[in-house]
Amino acid sequence: MGEILHLGDLFSEVHIVLWVGIEGCPPRVLVQFDWIDTKMGRPKKKPGYDSEKIMEQFTNCIVEAYMSGAGGGSVNSLRKISEQFGITLMKTRKILITVGVYHTEISEQVISLWENGKNISEIMQASGLSRSSVHSYLPYTKMIYNADELSLYAERCRLYRKRKQEIEKLHYCMDKSLELLENHLWETLKLFSGYSFTTVKGLRFHYTVNGNEILIDRKKKSITRSSVNIALKETMEMKGNVNGPKKLKVFGASYLYAIFCRFGLIKTEG
Repeated sequence: MGEILHLGDLFSEVHIVLWVGIEGCPPRVLVQFDWIDTKMGRPKKKPGYDSEKIMEQFTNCIVEAYMSGAGGGSVNSLRKISEQFGITLMKTRKILITVGVYHTEISEQVISLWENGKNISEIMQASGLSRSSVHSYLPYTKMIYNADELSLYAERCRLYRKRKQEIEKLHYCMDKSLELLENHLWETLKLFSGYSFTTVKGLRFHYTVNGNEILIDRKKKSITRSSVNIALKETMEMKGNVNGPKKLKVFGASYLYAIFCRFGLIKTEG
């Protein structure tokens, strides 16, 4: 019972178990995956990287992003995390369920029935859920992947960590000179190029940095670096207590407000 996450067709059938320990949660088996070269019919030697380590780090990054306040566990936060790590919302939720950090009334009911030996049909009858919905709330028992996907997961983990470190540096500079803060803010903006942000009106957008301009994908217009600096100065003068985008007094304020909230420059409720 449970769900198999198919990440590739290159490998199958050698048993490896990966335990993941998350602070505050009991250790659980995250994945059991197979490693055989199906073309050769015999165990394939592991490549130079540590595949178990990569999968553990990838999972821990997803859990950390979820637990660190990306929407307080809402559907919106799951979507943001899914986009950030390049996986589906269902996979994100199933990973969090498998590790034991995602809890809703529905998920608890499905897992309880599953752990008590009920099959899918019985869970469907007891919960009123469809077959696909039942599967979406069951933890993974197996993960099959290929080398290309491991490389992508490793790169996404590195980007997640780098972005997190850059925001920590940005916060450190908040007590320093405005010029230093402006420079670090611009470096942080470059690192978050391609990240999915959401305005206060619920409009999702991405941006790219080109020279001294931020190019917003929704309007095909740019926000200059000088406008970013003006918005930053306004934010610092209000000590982060910015009551809405208009208070930033610059073109593109609705986008900068969302970005500044994500960076922790603007204080948000909760």
